[in-house]
Amino acid sequence: MLISNANCQPVSDTKNMFSKHALKRVRQRGLSALVVRLVTAFGKKEFDGQGGIRYCMTPTAINELRRAVGSTQQVDALSGVYAVVSATDNTVITVGHLY
Repeated sequence: MLISNANCQPVSDTKNMFSKHALKRVRQRGLSALVVRLVTAFGKKEFDGQGGIRYCMTPTAINELRRAVGSTQQVDALSGVYAVVSATDNTVITVGHLY
């Protein structure tokens, strides 16, 4: 895995690198690398206009995840979770909850 940014930390379970800010937000918000992986795999993708790609767990994205893994409280808890990823090097910039 190539690290292009000295402020990024490798996370062994994903293809993404996490910025120091993203690691702090993951811890603060009780999220995990697996959650980020699910959000980037199933979330609605949109460009943020600042060099990032925002993935958001919309109701449609939640339904797609339910079809893939089944309906659970853990899946329901992902509603509104988002991740912003760099469009250039796949670094997770931040994560959070919309509501």
